[in-house]
Amino acid sequence: MRHGLGAEHPLCDRIQLIMLILFFGVWGIDAFSFSIFGYSTIITHVLAFPLLLEGTILFFGLGFYLVSKSHKAVFEQVCDTPMLFDSGVYGWVRHPMYLGIMLFCISFLFVSVSLISIVIWIAFIIFYDRMATFEEKKLINMLGERYKAYQKRVSKWIPGF
Repeated sequence: MRHGLGAEHPLCDRIQLIMLILFFGVWGIDAFSFSIFGYSTIITHVLAFPLLLEGTILFFGLGFYLVSKSHKAVFEQVCDTPMLFDSGVYGWVRHPMYLGIMLFCISFLFVSVSLISIVIWIAFIIFYDRMATFEEKKLINMLGERYKAYQKRVSKWIPGF
């Protein structure tokens, strides 16, 4: 556990890396090798290109913003005692880093809509939700009622501005 920060799931980094490699590996193969999974990307022929491009830009930008702002808020702070970050992007959503990564991945689905990658992305969501729940239990142990009040005030995944 890093000093002054909440506890991460013990396998957090490894599982995130495996999930990202799996997602981008399957997405890349599926998106650019129609001879293998050709039917999986059929949705791209139905949706208009401007809509796909707008979705890509929107989700990529929002994902990048959430990750960069949450990293800045957490990793640039030096503190001796654990503290609750509840302003900025942490005032919008309790897990902006994880949400940002999920939005970043979904932006690639707009480049080439792959049904197989969507299934992996849903597994990603389930994994991140479980990991966030694990971390929240640790934060409740560390911060007590302050974190419980924060949970009531700020949504876990749906940003509130």
